Amino acid sequence: MSLYKMHKIENSFLKIEVSEMGAELKSLIDKRVDFECIWQGDNRFWAKSSPILFPIIGQLKENCYHYDKQSYYLNRHGFARDLLFGLVEKSDNSLTFELKSNDATKKIYPFDFTLAVTYELYENECMVTYCVINDSNIDLLFSVGGHPAFNLPEYSQCLNENYIEFPLDHSLNRFYLNGGLLSIESDQIELDAKRLFLDNKMFDQDAWVLKEVQSKEIYLKERSSGNGILFSFEGFPYLGLWSAPEALFICLEPWAGLPDDEKHNQDFHEKEGIIKLSSLSKWSAKWSVRTINQNFLNSTI
Repeated sequence: MSLYKMHKIENSFLKIEVSEMGAELKSLIDKRVDFECIWQGDNRFWAKSSPILFPIIGQLKENCYHYDKQSYYLNRHGFARDLLFGLVEKSDNSLTFELKSNDATKKIYPFDFTLAVTYELYENECMVTYCVINDSNIDLLFSVGGHPAFNLPEYSQCLNENYIEFPLDHSLNRFYLNGGLLSIESDQIELDAKRLFLDNKMFDQDAWVLKEVQSKEIYLKERSSGNGILFSFEGFPYLGLWSAPEALFICLEPWAGLPDDEKHNQDFHEKEGIIKLSSLSKWSAKWSVRTINQNFLNSTI
């Protein structure tokens, strides 16, 4: 049983549950086939389900950044995933949560902000929108991203039985992580008919960091059945892919920002991928997941 309050909405196709802790999506069930799409967390592999990454993504060099002649320390992926969000709006098909800056956050991140996260259901699609508001009279520097872990399509026994299709890409520019920091080295990964066939060993060197992905809609599918999900992301320049060894999930991570690179000078202004939001302005991006089941004509686009 969760220690934190869960908020639920559903329609004829989907049912979701979101925790007030981190505004984290904890469950997404396709009601037509009673299939749980979201990884439920397991300490043997990975305890999270779909954390929100803010105000950084990945790791800082020495867990430290410099801003306005001071040094600040932030743990991997920032603090939003570990803080309580308030539910500020609920309807039959949507939930909106908010996290605002406070004295505690300003000790490690000296900015005034509001982070709003909205979950909406549209038939067999769940859409997640992140909205960042600069509540101050100076530029707000931040990164934000999703880290949803999706259970492998029904009946899959391992990653090898699945692939990710990138409809607009023939190859992927994969960057490596070295001790959590972004390496300057990259590999050009050629796709097989626009498909990346998954492998149990492919994440032995940590996550895949992809830049310049042309496809903003990608498919995770089981090879034999064609069942899976359509994952869309808008406003996120980067994509991360990751899974834990021997686990039956894969994370499809839309990122607006990147981990520090190995040679970074730790100046927050000069961090690759950092967003600079002007005073009293808003920024938003969204990702969505739509279930695909070949037994239902309305499961496909």
